[in-house]
Amino acid sequence: MKLDWQKRRWLLILPLAGLVILIALAKLRPGPGLREDSNPPPLVSVVKVQQHNLRPYVLGFGRAQPKEVWQALAEVSGRVIYRHPELEQGKTLTQGTLLLKVDPVDYELKLAQAKSDLQSAEAELARLALNKDKLSLSVKLERQRLDILNKELKRKQGLLGKGSVSQSSVDAEQSNVWAQEQKLLDIENSLKQHPAEMEVARAKVKVAEARLDEAKRKLEKTEIRLPFDARIANISAELEQVVSERESLLSAHRLGAMQVPVQVSLNDMRHFARYLAGPLPEDGAYPDIQRWELEAEVSLSVGNQRFVWPGKLISVGESIDPKGNTVTLLVEVPADNEPFDPKKRPPLINDMYVQVRVLGQPQSLLAVPSEALHGDRLYLLDDQHNLQIRSVTSAFESQGLTVIQQGIEAGEWVVLSDIMPAVPGRSLRPAPVDNAQSDKRAGGKP
Repeated sequence: MKLDWQKRRWLLILPLAGLVILIALAKLRPGPGLREDSNPPPLVSVVKVQQHNLRPYVLGFGRAQPKEVWQALAEVSGRVIYRHPELEQGKTLTQGTLLLKVDPVDYELKLAQAKSDLQSAEAELARLALNKDKLSLSVKLERQRLDILNKELKRKQGLLGKGSVSQSSVDAEQSNVWAQEQKLLDIENSLKQHPAEMEVARAKVKVAEARLDEAKRKLEKTEIRLPFDARIANISAELEQVVSERESLLSAHRLGAMQVPVQVSLNDMRHFARYLAGPLPEDGAYPDIQRWELEAEVSLSVGNQRFVWPGKLISVGESIDPKGNTVTLLVEVPADNEPFDPKKRPPLINDMYVQVRVLGQPQSLLAVPSEALHGDRLYLLDDQHNLQIRSVTSAFESQGLTVIQQGIEAGEWVVLSDIMPAVPGRSLRPAPVDNAQSDKRAGGKP
């Protein structure tokens, strides 16, 4: 019985001993070793935000049109007897070229009649001038004769008192005196009226001269000549056609300066106006944009080629275009002084659809490479090299850089590389890029 009890005791001790050994082994076993992470933070290119010397601009489109358009209207009526052989649409003709001629016969007759009327008026004026001298001499002679008659009357009146002459003789002499006085009075009245008659005669001469000038102008207007070097646009007159006054004959576009009405959105114009540095009037009046002398760049893309014409902003539309809710900027392209070479650059002609960029003065502006933008967001790197995603307000893009109005400050780091996935707070390894290299990589002309 004693042996059985000892066996049972060992059956209880052995399991307890094994459990203690297992616990001891678990505590004394060394922990698992640490391994280096196999997925380090991604390497990204970053650039520091700083000021750049850029020219603000506003972009728009429009159709070129000539600065001067000549509309030829018939100023006389008649039959067209001449038409220039090269008077065709699209032809370029020089200043002074005779384009059309109206039959001048009727106007030549009117000119001859006007010359005759002028000669008659001048002859009448000359006659009146001579008549003044004649009247003055007649007054002098008639006064002398009146003095003689008065003396004769007095002599006969003395003889009447002596009874040497009859009363009838004295009465006859008195009648002669009265007749002479009447004649002298008539001549003096004519002499007094002479200045008024001279004024009337001079007025008639002026009227005749005016009619002569009008006849000459009418005759000159039978010929329609080109007032400047121009390209013919439209023609509505034909040979042997009878035209009437004020009838449109043709239109032509002057060679040289062109202008482009550019449509610009209100939002773009508002951003552009923020960077205009022109002087404002002291009296609070609306500023004259012409004084700012803003340059412009007119360009045309044909295939892989881009042709550029320099220009300048000359005015701003007086109202908003109701169709597109846009502002109209009028840009002038001066005449090209270089010899025309179609292989080098085509001419800027009517209705050519072009892109126009109005440029402001160069300014120091806060900008980032355009490739860094993701819509209206930028990827930034904080002090712990963690990713930040921030919304920004951009103004315009120039030379591969985008000007930022709001959202970042100078000195911050902008991520240029694409990040997948772009999760805020993700750890990154920055590789700084020099701004000059970034500009060169993103470069391009405004």
